[in-house]
Amino acid sequence: MAKFYIKSGDFETIFSTEKEPYDVCRMAIHEFIGDYIENGQVDELDEHIYIDERGFRDYATAQPDTFVVETFDIMKKEGYVK
Repeated sequence: MAKFYIKSGDFETIFSTEKEPYDVCRMAIHEFIGDYIENGQVDELDEHIYIDERGFRDYATAQPDTFVVETFDIMKKEGYVK
């Protein structure tokens, strides 16, 4: 089972799963929105979401094999923006 570190802006979470990085990103977006709805917790997302098995990454620390997704694109695909 892989351990994925997901980071975007102030938002950080970790998932241990057999899913692919893109599906892990989808799970993270739902967690982010759920935290906001349930707790009013507001983390700030960056324009990209970084998924890596070696630790949290951002624009300055991402490696060539860090999985990067545009935040707007995943939010749109998951139905959170039109």
